[in-house]
Amino acid sequence: MIRYLLPLLALIVSGAVPVAAVPLAADLLLPEAHAEPPPREIAVQVQGAYKPDRIEVTAGERVRLVFTRTAYTGCTREVVFPELGIRKELPTNGAVAIDLPVLAPGTYQFHWGMNMIHGTLVVTAAKG
Repeated sequence: MIRYLLPLLALIVSGAVPVAAVPLAADLLLPEAHAEPPPREIAVQVQGAYKPDRIEVTAGERVRLVFTRTAYTGCTREVVFPELGIRKELPTNGAVAIDLPVLAPGTYQFHWGMNMIHGTLVVTAAKG
């Protein structure tokens, strides 16, 4: 980058290029091609069971689970991912987003706080 700026600076100092014609530093940067895409969102309904109760994702994928609880029973008031150390309270008729960490291939269980109803998160190896 320096090798491009030094000749431009020399032209500006000599008066050959007006300062107004010089692009701002922000204009020289590449577009945000390297910005991470947003996580894939998966909606999970909580009403007597998880729907879906089996969720499949790819290893290394960024995933956000959005739980919406419409059941009024006390045992549905939280979701627990024991292997991941995640425990979230689920208010009735409210959406709760859980951003999962990037996971290695495997099977991860989740359940209600009282450990009655279960779901499974299946992480498969990336292809390629």
